[in-house]
Amino acid sequence: MFTCNTCFLQFPTPEDQRAHMKSDWHRYNLKRRVANLPSINEDLFNEKVQKLTINEEQEDIAEKSQSGNNKQITKKEQRKREKEALLEKKRQILEIARKNMLKASSESPQPEIKSESESTTAAEQEPTTTEKQEEVPAPAPAQEESATTKITEAELETLTDDQLAERILAQKVANKVEIPLETCLFCNNTSFPTFEECITHMHKSHGFFIPEQKYLTDKEGLVQYMAEKIGLGNVCIGCNFQGRSIHAVRAHMVAKRHCCIPYDSENEKLEISEFYDFTSTYADADEVEGAWEDVEGEEEEEGDEDQEDEVLPEEVSYSDGVQLHLPSGLKIGHRSLARYFKQNLKPERVLSEGQGTVIAAESRHMMKIADRAALLETKRIWKSEKTDLDRNDRRAAKFINNQPHYRDQLLQ
Repeated sequence: MFTCNTCFLQFPTPEDQRAHMKSDWHRYNLKRRVANLPSINEDLFNEKVQKLTINEEQEDIAEKSQSGNNKQITKKEQRKREKEALLEKKRQILEIARKNMLKASSESPQPEIKSESESTTAAEQEPTTTEKQEEVPAPAPAQEESATTKITEAELETLTDDQLAERILAQKVANKVEIPLETCLFCNNTSFPTFEECITHMHKSHGFFIPEQKYLTDKEGLVQYMAEKIGLGNVCIGCNFQGRSIHAVRAHMVAKRHCCIPYDSENEKLEISEFYDFTSTYADADEVEGAWEDVEGEEEEEGDEDQEDEVLPEEVSYSDGVQLHLPSGLKIGHRSLARYFKQNLKPERVLSEGQGTVIAAESRHMMKIADRAALLETKRIWKSEKTDLDRNDRRAAKFINNQPHYRDQLLQ
């Protein structure tokens, strides 16, 4: 006797057992066994199959009837109807919002003062919109999001620039992320026991370098300022990129290698100048300035002596930038132009019309005949060199912001 351990049946011959294992009933019991369910007998399996067949036939009939009703409607017409329905729902929502705003503005005691009517409008608008939106069919999630954005835009139109700035600042302060001094500015939740260990980690792992450390007076204040730019403003310290969150800004700085304090332009130096003290360098400048003052004093004394021995105006020479013209009519050139004064140039002469024609005819025979093949070859070489230069410039411009930013502290 041959037994099926899944359906708990016995068969007299191996052919009958093989035929049973190929049946749908055996396969269904195998799936139930995998799902830790007991096996079913053949009668129950046939009932399930019959019910499933009837349901499929009913669904096919319904689909055919529906396709028969919508047979005349094209895809373009169907998309047009869906778009019109969506626009109608949006229009209803905006109309409700507009009526609520007009009602709130009419009920407010002082409509001309925007700051006082603003709070009452926002407070009365929420319950009325929720009450009237129950009558309107609920839109899809994308429609709800667009409606809320429209309402906020309508509210922002009534705000002044100062009020809008105050709202944005309050929102940023509410979403502020505090970054302690012992926490890395570029890693997520990476803390160290001391502040110096954190600075060492940022320098070795991210290339974070503090410029002009010799004149730095408030190191902790500088790092805290950078932490506020990242945590409060969500701004990159390298290129002032504005991110949506602190995670986006950190990912940008690590990917672009902007984990450094910029110190190249004048504005970048003035931004962090309050954390430095360069007064120790002013002493040298004062000494140099004093030396210049002494020299100026000596020059004034010499000038007074020269004024006593004034020369006559007719003995004074003048210069045109190239030669020195003396009162006698002579011209004196500078020694740096001696190579040009030594040239023996032909004197200029005025040619008659016939002489000019003869010289022009003779000069034509001295011209070289242009070789078209050589000219094309030279043009091809020049074009190839120009293409290579342009490609190198594009590559340099593409990777200019992705270079590692490391500086040797000994060279500062």
